[in-house]
Amino acid sequence: MARHKTSDIMLPAAWRIPWDRQLDQHMARVIKAMAKINFASNMHNNLFMFTTREGLLHRNRMLSSSTTQELQSTQPIAVRQQPRAARACGFGDRDRRVNDPPPIVQLRIDGPGLSEEERRAYLRYPNYVMNCSIWDESGTRDASYMPDEYNHQRRLMGSLVGTPFVGDDDRNQEGCFFCFSDLSCRTPGAFRLKFTLIMIDPARASILRHFPTLTEIKTDIFQVYSAKEFPGMVASSSLAKKLKEQGCIISIKKGNERARPRGADGRSDDEDD
Repeated sequence: MARHKTSDIMLPAAWRIPWDRQLDQHMARVIKAMAKINFASNMHNNLFMFTTREGLLHRNRMLSSSTTQELQSTQPIAVRQQPRAARACGFGDRDRRVNDPPPIVQLRIDGPGLSEEERRAYLRYPNYVMNCSIWDESGTRDASYMPDEYNHQRRLMGSLVGTPFVGDDDRNQEGCFFCFSDLSCRTPGAFRLKFTLIMIDPARASILRHFPTLTEIKTDIFQVYSAKEFPGMVASSSLAKKLKEQGCIISIKKGNERARPRGADGRSDDEDD
C-alpha cells in the first residue's frame, strides 16, 4: 500500500531545476525524454488541453498549487511489473546487465471528487517525475550507498529517474506508466526498490526549491545474483510488449531462463525482438 506524504521534500542533487544551472546527466535525459515521449504519445489527446490558449488557462486552473493536497489523496501508484532477479555488475560498466524484468509502475487517478475531465488532465500532466532508490529486503534501510571502503559509491546504477508514459495496458485500459528499464545493481543480495512520485510545476520552479511527495511504494523482494549463479532472463511480459508498441522506451526480451554452461556470456539476454 502506497504511503502518502503531505510534507515537502528537498529535491536530491540529481534533480536540481534550472535555477541552479547545474542539471546533471540524469535530469538532462529526463527533460529530453519527457518532450519526446509526451509529444509522441499524447499529441492527439492533448491537442486542446496543452496547445490552445483556452486549454492552457483551464489546465493551469485545474493543476494549480491549491489542488496539490487533493492530488496527494487521489494518486495511488501500483507496481504493475515486479523486478524478479538481477545479475550483479560489480564496479565497472563493461558488462553491466539490467534488472529483470524491468519494473513498471502505474499511476492511478481515482479521486471521488474529480470529474472525468479533471481525471484525464491529471493523468496526462507531463511534469510528474518518479525517482528510484534501492533498500534492504526489510524495506526499512536505504541501501543506495556502498560502505566506506567503497568510497560511498552508489549501489544502484542506470537511469534512476522516470518520466510518465500515457497509453493502454495489456487489457486495453488507459493508464500512466513509469518504466525503469535501465537499472543495475553492483552487489549480490536481497533488496527492494522504492519509487517516489513528485509533481513539478514549471511555472513555480523559479521561486520554489521544494515540491511535494505525492506518494511512494516499494517493490517485492528481488534477488541479485553473481554472474555464475544468475538463472537467466525471462521473456518480456504482455504489458511491456503493449507499451513498446505504443512508443514507450522499454526493451523487449526473448528470454533465456534455463541452465547455461559456466562461463557462457549469455549476450542474447539483451537483444530486442
